[in-house]
Amino acid sequence: MPLTFDPVLAFLWSVLAGFMMAMGAGGGGILAGVGHMSVLGITDVNMIKVVNQILEFTSRVVALPLYQRQRRLVGSLALCFGLGAPLGAIAGSWLSASHLADMASYRPLFGVLIVLVALRTLYEGWRAPPSTVPATEQGVPRTVSFGWSSVRVELAGRTIEFSPALAATGGFVVSFIGSMMGVAGGFLATPFMASVLLFPLYLVVGTSLLALVLPLIVSVLTYLALEVRVDWWLVAVEVPGIALGSVLAPLLNRRMNERTLKTFVAIILLALGVHYALAWMYAR
Repeated sequence: MPLTFDPVLAFLWSVLAGFMMAMGAGGGGILAGVGHMSVLGITDVNMIKVVNQILEFTSRVVALPLYQRQRRLVGSLALCFGLGAPLGAIAGSWLSASHLADMASYRPLFGVLIVLVALRTLYEGWRAPPSTVPATEQGVPRTVSFGWSSVRVELAGRTIEFSPALAATGGFVVSFIGSMMGVAGGFLATPFMASVLLFPLYLVVGTSLLALVLPLIVSVLTYLALEVRVDWWLVAVEVPGIALGSVLAPLLNRRMNERTLKTFVAIILLALGVHYALAWMYAR
């Protein structure tokens, strides 16, 4: 069976996307979607969503052991977030597969999403200099109480308390939007955990990766149950590329300037987002 895409280009682009996913620079999943639409020329919108999420899942499987070794995961927070996430993933996937299945409607919305991610990436890159203190010295999280009304996490001599109902609601909303657009939703999960639930950023990045594993699986299975077509040859080529990029990122991130990287990624995403968001004007 002849391939309908350039396998070398697909592999190389997925290495770049996997690198960005694991670097935490923002936009890795978005970059995968851009590659599918504008680099490989795939026009099946629902398939793009499914493959994007399979690649996001692959990157998490590779990157999460690193965060676990660094003790930068808050299990209780990921669990509470995950209580609402699967329902959001099912609802978002069903709605998107039924009502957002053509490029004319999907591409402008995807462009708006890219713009939002780009602005958030710029904000993260410039709001404060990156911390040089090892994670273990900033505090190792320990859940000291877990109840229906509140969860308390002890961290470096202070206690962070959050509502499991609020975390689950956030999980539903983030997964709904992420599944609808065919991305993981980390661009929303990270600021939610940091700004609403008040967890430090060095814990939020890894925890959001963990919290979104289950909704990614649920979303992909929902799309498949709705009989969305998937090019499994494309998946077979891109998954190793994503894995390679996700392995390279932790090895190289200490040698790279995080602020410069995030600024570069944000500018590229901003330009692409504006282009996609205005695509409906070009079609007129």
